[in-house]
Amino acid sequence: MATLLGALAAPAQAQGPACHLVFGQARNGPAPGAPDWEALNQDFNTEVTRTLEAAGRHAESMTVPALAVDPQTAGLALLQRADELGCRTLVETTVFADEQQTLVLRLRVYPLLLQLDERASIVGLRIGSPLFVTQRELTLAALPRLKPEQIARQMTDEYLQRDAGR
Repeated sequence: MATLLGALAAPAQAQGPACHLVFGQARNGPAPGAPDWEALNQDFNTEVTRTLEAAGRHAESMTVPALAVDPQTAGLALLQRADELGCRTLVETTVFADEQQTLVLRLRVYPLLLQLDERASIVGLRIGSPLFVTQRELTLAALPRLKPEQIARQMTDEYLQRDAGR
């Protein structure tokens, strides 16, 4: 935590070029006969990162296993990694099956905002409200034919088109 706070004391512009931190975490854990959710999430996340890079955006990938960490620890690690890289945009990626057994592929983009104390000193980063959200919902039966890389490219292109218009 001290490393994060100390690094944030420098102006954001001095931390290097802005980037997109592409963060993914599987929601469904391993189960007998179930898909490899970790691999699906990794493939989806990797292709979002590649598509951003191909569009001239600096992007860094970060994924964590579904059952490896608690949300608070993951959030702190995410913000610390974003700060280390100078990232000011978070791109959240996930592939999962919901309670109704619908296959969901989601991409959300958030700004990473400087958090100030009462003296206007930088004390951390916080995740802002979503700038962009898109998702695809498919029947779980589509999973054997699913190409997460292709859908990731399409969804990332939607974000890039919207972002270019701002």
